[in-house]
Amino acid sequence: MTTNDLQAHSSVLERLKPLINTKMFDEEFKLLTADLAKSQQFLIKMELKRLAQPCSYYIDLRGRVDGEVRPFEYKGQTHYLDEVAIQTFEKGLRQYGQYTIGIFEDVTNTDNNFRVRHQQETNKRLQDVLSKETTSTSNLTSQPSDIDATINDYKAAHLIRFAGYSVRREERMNFSIDIEVLLQEDERFPATTSDLSVSGCKIKIPLAIEMSAGQKVAIFFRGLEQEFALGINNGIPYQVIDVEAADKSYYVRLKRLPLADEKGFSEFLQHFIHGNKRRYKVNLDNTYEAVFIKGYEQFYLPRISSLPVFLSVQDGKATPSCVLTTENNRHLMHYFQDERQQHVLPQLLHVRRLKQCLAKDANEHSTVLYTFTHAAKGRLFFYSATSEELQQHSKLKPVFFGFGAAKPSFRAFRMSVLRTLPAHAHIPLSLPNSADQEIQKLNQPPTPLIANFIRNLRYIVELTDISTAHSSSLYKAMTYDAALLNKLKVFGHGKLEHIPPIESASVQYVNLRSESRFLYKTTVMLAQAKGPDIQAFSRDFSSKGLQIECAELVSFSKGDQVKISLPELQKITTKHQLSGLAYEVMAVSKNKLIMNMRVIDPTNDHPGKIFFQQLINNNRSKLTMAEETPKFPGLGPALRNMYVKALDNFAFYVHRQGVRYNLDVVAVGAKPNSLHKLLAQFSDNANSITMLPLLKNNATNLHFANQLKKMKRQEVPFSYEVFLRFIPGQDSIEQSFETKFDFDFQLHSAKKAFIDDVVNTDVLFAFKIFLSRTGRPDTEHIAKELGYVSTYAIHKAKVLEEELWSVVGVGEVVDITDEVLLRSNLSNTQIAQQQQKRLTLLASIQLPE
Repeated sequence: MTTNDLQAHSSVLERLKPLINTKMFDEEFKLLTADLAKSQQFLIKMELKRLAQPCSYYIDLRGRVDGEVRPFEYKGQTHYLDEVAIQTFEKGLRQYGQYTIGIFEDVTNTDNNFRVRHQQETNKRLQDVLSKETTSTSNLTSQPSDIDATINDYKAAHLIRFAGYSVRREERMNFSIDIEVLLQEDERFPATTSDLSVSGCKIKIPLAIEMSAGQKVAIFFRGLEQEFALGINNGIPYQVIDVEAADKSYYVRLKRLPLADEKGFSEFLQHFIHGNKRRYKVNLDNTYEAVFIKGYEQFYLPRISSLPVFLSVQDGKATPSCVLTTENNRHLMHYFQDERQQHVLPQLLHVRRLKQCLAKDANEHSTVLYTFTHAAKGRLFFYSATSEELQQHSKLKPVFFGFGAAKPSFRAFRMSVLRTLPAHAHIPLSLPNSADQEIQKLNQPPTPLIANFIRNLRYIVELTDISTAHSSSLYKAMTYDAALLNKLKVFGHGKLEHIPPIESASVQYVNLRSESRFLYKTTVMLAQAKGPDIQAFSRDFSSKGLQIECAELVSFSKGDQVKISLPELQKITTKHQLSGLAYEVMAVSKNKLIMNMRVIDPTNDHPGKIFFQQLINNNRSKLTMAEETPKFPGLGPALRNMYVKALDNFAFYVHRQGVRYNLDVVAVGAKPNSLHKLLAQFSDNANSITMLPLLKNNATNLHFANQLKKMKRQEVPFSYEVFLRFIPGQDSIEQSFETKFDFDFQLHSAKKAFIDDVVNTDVLFAFKIFLSRTGRPDTEHIAKELGYVSTYAIHKAKVLEEELWSVVGVGEVVDITDEVLLRSNLSNTQIAQQQQKRLTLLASIQLPE
């Protein structure tokens, strides 16, 4: 960008830009700079040469400008520009004759760029302050508010819709041809097509013409009739699908209606499109959008922290049938098992609780589910209660919290109920019909075995662990009457004689592990420098590592070296010494109970490594892989598709661009949740969403980026809690929100004071952010569709791949407002008032179109 010391000569620079590569440059340069010093002349000439250097940078202004962004192609590159940027780009081409550094800088610094606006506003505020002679010293030294200081490139993020792609069964061709449209018997007007397929087309008509969805018209292809004898006298019948305004015209999507005497028109179009594929552009919008969205889906789904439990409904009774697992949520499946390794989900997810959630407002089909276990006589008993059940038993609430939270097994879950249908299990590729056998195989619906298994699935219950050590300590601190402990049996769950099987299927994705892991439970003893050994159990193992679950909280951290013993496995071998084995701690769960460890093997003779290698080689057919292939092959993809079409989570993506990290893509599921609605009310259009409240103090680069740099792909997510004060009735987003992260509070008393103040005056929203490091993109999942895009527009495929490869982190934001209200020990009246305020606010928000 032109430096400040040359801004005074901007008019000279503008006059010389078009001449930089012409013979007239030297003469005009001498004339315009004759009065300047030699040093200034030198700087101006160097600046002009810099601006005229050829440039190859892609420009993507999605979420960065106050304008509607669309693809703009120049010499094989696809940029994403708004109308102002396109005009600036084209003006630059007239000046320089080619795409240069000067054009890049002008396009990325237009007046409607949010970053530029912020700089202008900041400068104006500073000038206003300095111009007030009577302003006090304190006012002179005041700084913009925290949230105001982040109005930059992050102000808006591109909003994608999971499963928001449609399937096109035939190719469309970008083809402009003259047509005549017949509305009624005497009402005709000329128009042009913008794309064409066998069964439909899109046409461009003047704004003066009114057309509406469902309307029937006839089209005469006058341009084609000049070259081909179509022999159709009455036109081809079409029906309007939708109408959208753009570029001072209407674009109308039409589908072709059947015509008995069309004289082979369908066959003609099919041959015409196939024969002109290379001459005219195949319309790739649908496939490109599908690849774009699926690429982001495949980053998010393997990293979900929630456990989706699928419920089947038979004879009016809902029963858990299967769960969808990932590396991040598999521990929850183990948590909901008793000492017999039997699931307790059927007892916890009973019909009364489901109805309670479904009866709530559309954006609030959720509750907080609290659980803990109590061991007695070698048996493990589960206790659980929802926030509503605890409100109904107000005298037992402090007893449940005070007694339950003292146990390591105490958890708080966000329990959300989603509706689903078996038909959602099938998502074909977004490709035209093809003779490619592999594509046809991939497009097959679920097998009869899977279709039969999922035929009664109607609900998905999402269980997200939102408890923290700090929140548990607050519940534990609640005083209670020990005489009432016996009353807690109302929340207890008895043992079932017959437990219906619950099938487990995992999200399929590119596994970046160096070796397979196997499920196996055996005793593990961890040696401590001081004190007795800690008892734990293995959850899975490989030759190079273990994942263990401890019976008590551990104080180990990542990087610690520990000595472990395997007493039960030692009984089956005398050849290997399985005590005092050296391992390094690779990751510790936030609840301090689960650890991932790898062998310390500098001499390549680690007894544990050699033992497990032999164990795997000799018993591979008997061992169960951690990424277990279910008894129902194909169940994982079916459940994955059903889940992605039902979820209502808030997901965001962090891209690395050079040294900077940007949070500029957000995903929405089947419906917007509370955070989507809260932020969308300040967004300019339906395809973007402001992220300003969550990015206070440049949280992306100062907190998220720093955390991601420390993380590895396989590590458990790092979590934050964020608290939003929403002040209704304000004119701007800066005035409407006050944002506090958990790390902003040095003391719990400060956090408590903030929450109490918000509850008394405004509306509180609280969210938990799960931040995960991503690996390389799973291009295998989108290989066929990406290959199709590459065939006709390799530059577009490269842009898409570059964008996916720049993703370094994925975040999941979960609403924990109700849990925060409960842990803050507020009265039932205060909680009810806040819930009503929140529901009223969310119901009043009008989403942008």
